[in-house]
Amino acid sequence: MKILGVTGVILICLLTISVFLDMLQGFSLTKAVYNNMSSFKMTTFAEWVVLLFFGLVLVREIYVIHKSKKKNP
Repeated sequence: MKILGVTGVILICLLTISVFLDMLQGFSLTKAVYNNMSSFKMTTFAEWVVLLFFGLVLVREIYVIHKSKKKNP
């Protein structure tokens, strides 16, 4: 769970930095947030496959770590 938490915190921090940089360039808050989310709308099928693959690798690693901790108390 720590890995997912850290991943989420890093994602939120990077999106926040991106919004602030857009606002420094003169965009409004709503337009800056829209620019951040539009990058997910324009992804191709191959990019979604790679994103899904990395997500599955992350879930597998969490499962393996959790399973090894249960085995060796």
